[in-house]
Amino acid sequence: MKKNNCIILLFSIYLVSFANALSPATEKFITQNHSRLATLTEADLQAAGLSSNWIFCYGPPPGENWMKNPRPGTLIRLKGNRLNLDTLLPEPQKEGAEAVLYQEFEAEGDGFAQLGIGCDWWFEVYCNGELCYSTMERGNESERYVPYDHPFFFPVRKGKNLLAVRVKRGSLSWKFACSTIDFTLPELPIVTVGPWLGDPDSDCVCIRFTTLGKVGAGIEYRELGKTESQIEWDHRQGRILRRIFHASRLTGLEAGKSYEYRIVLLDPRNPARRVYPAGDAWNEFQIPETSVSEFSFFYTADLQHTPLTEQVRILDGLLKAADAASCDFFVFGGDIGNAFEPEKLFYGPIARICANGGAERPLVMVRGNHELRGDDAERYLDYFANRDGHSYGIFRYGDTVFLVLDSWDDTPAEAKGAEYCKYNLDQWFEAEEKKFLEQVIQSPKWTTAKRRIVLSHGAPYSHYDHWKTMPPRLQRLTDIHFAGKNPKFRLDLWLAGHTHHYTRSIPGTSIIASPSRPEKPLKDGLEYCYPVLTVAGPKASQKFGASAFRVDVNSDGVQVCAFAPDGTCFEKIRIADNGKVTELISLPHFEL
Repeated sequence: MKKNNCIILLFSIYLVSFANALSPATEKFITQNHSRLATLTEADLQAAGLSSNWIFCYGPPPGENWMKNPRPGTLIRLKGNRLNLDTLLPEPQKEGAEAVLYQEFEAEGDGFAQLGIGCDWWFEVYCNGELCYSTMERGNESERYVPYDHPFFFPVRKGKNLLAVRVKRGSLSWKFACSTIDFTLPELPIVTVGPWLGDPDSDCVCIRFTTLGKVGAGIEYRELGKTESQIEWDHRQGRILRRIFHASRLTGLEAGKSYEYRIVLLDPRNPARRVYPAGDAWNEFQIPETSVSEFSFFYTADLQHTPLTEQVRILDGLLKAADAASCDFFVFGGDIGNAFEPEKLFYGPIARICANGGAERPLVMVRGNHELRGDDAERYLDYFANRDGHSYGIFRYGDTVFLVLDSWDDTPAEAKGAEYCKYNLDQWFEAEEKKFLEQVIQSPKWTTAKRRIVLSHGAPYSHYDHWKTMPPRLQRLTDIHFAGKNPKFRLDLWLAGHTHHYTRSIPGTSIIASPSRPEKPLKDGLEYCYPVLTVAGPKASQKFGASAFRVDVNSDGVQVCAFAPDGTCFEKIRIADNGKVTELISLPHFEL
C-alpha cells in the first residue's frame, strides 16, 4: 500500500471516532492532518460496492474477534435502504437486544469510502476489524433513522472488505437504515484555515476562519492585560450559525488599545461543550491611534491564470521580497483567481497570509472582475462584505483614510457571448456606489484625514481596457471629486491591478513609467494630480508575471517599493505630502 494511502486510512480510523473520548495523541494527529480532509471531494473516495443484502446474526457478539470472523446467520435484504429488525424475529424485542449485521463487498482500490447509518438506538461499525464509527455512548440522537443521521468515512482496501455492524435496540423499535450517501464532510470542532483579521478600522475588526464541516463558532476577546472577556458569536439575529466559513466582527474597540482573542467552537456532537482549538494561546492585535503616521502595508493583485501551487509559490516570493510579515496589514487587490472559488482562495493565498501574521494583522479584500465570475460569485459578500454589507467602503488607519472601490466588471452585461456577465446589473451597481461615495467624502473619517489612498482593482486613467468599460466607469464615479488641477480632494496615491502590465503614471502628464512600453491608455493623465501605480500580472510580453508593492507611510509622505517574485526591487519612489514624486529606483518613461 502506498504511504499516502496508509496515512489517509489511519486518519480515517481516528477521524470517525472523534465523537468519543480522544487520547491526546489522537487529537494531535487529527489536528496535524485536518487540511487533507477539508479539501476532499467525492472524486477522492473509493467506490464501495455495497448491496442491500446482509447476514443477520441475532444475539450479542461472541468472543473478541467477532468483527473479523462472521458467524452463520440469516440472509436479509434492506428495503429502500432500511428495515425494522423486529420483523425478522417471532416477536418484538426488548430494549437493549443485540445483533450483528455482516456484509462483504469489493473496493476498487486502497483509500476510503463514505457510508451513512441510522439506528434505533445504538450501533458501532467495524471494517476489516477496525472500529470506524460508534453511537454506543450517545445513541442515534435522531428519530428519523435514515443513513444521513450519521455520515462517516471508513477505510477500505483494494478487493474484498468486511463490514460488521453491531446494533442494539432502542425502547421504541429496532429500525435500521444503511447505504452509501452523497459526499458529506464530517462536522468536527477543528479550524482548517485561519484565523485572519479583516476590515480594519479605528473602532472595529473582523476575524475570519474556516472549520471542518458546519460548526457553531465565535470569538472570545478582551483588552490586553485584562482578565474579563466577552464572546462575539458568529450569529444572525441571535441564532448561532452552523457553517464552514465564519466571520465575527468585533465593534466598539478603542483606538490606541491592544486586544487579544481566541476562537471558540461548539462541538456539533455536544453543543454544550465549548472547544478552544488554540487552547490557552491568544492572538494579539492593535487598533492604532488616530494620530499615528507611521505604518506599512503590502499590496498585490492578478494572481490568476496559474495552477494553485504555482500561485502560492509566486505569492510566497512576493511576501518574502516585500518583507510583508513586518507590514501592518495586507491588501489583495482583486483577481486572486480565475473565478471566485472560496476553497482555492482559503487554502491557497489566504493560508499564506495567515502564515505571515494574518492572525494579528488585517487582510483587506478588494473585488476584481474575476471575483464576479464562477458559480460562487454571488457568495463573495457572504465571505468578505464589510460592516455595511458592501464590497466598497472606507477605513482609517491612523491619520490616513483608505477608500476601497469596487471597479466592477470589465465586460458589459449586454456583451455578446459573455455569459458570466448576464447576472450583473451594471447601472444599478454604479448608482449605488456613486451614492456611497458622495456620502462618505462628507464624513469626518474622510475630511479629517491627513492623506487619502485609494485601493481598487482598476483605475480611471493610465489603463488600457479592451472593452473600454472599467476606466470610464471609474471616471464617472470619481472624477467629479478627485480629478482636475484643483480637485475637491487631493489623493496621495491610487493602487490598482487589472491590466497585467506594471505601470506608474506621472501626475499631470501622459507619461508612464514601466519596464516596457504599455498599451495606449483610454485617457491620458493631464487632468490628474495623483499617481496611479498598477501591479504586474500574467502576460507574455511582461518581464515578470506578477509583482507587489510595499508601501511605507510616515509623517513626511509615502514610499512605495515594487517587487518581483524573485526578490528584485525594480522601482522605488517617494511621494511627499505636497504631491512631489522622487524616483529612488527608476524605470523607463514612455510618452503615450
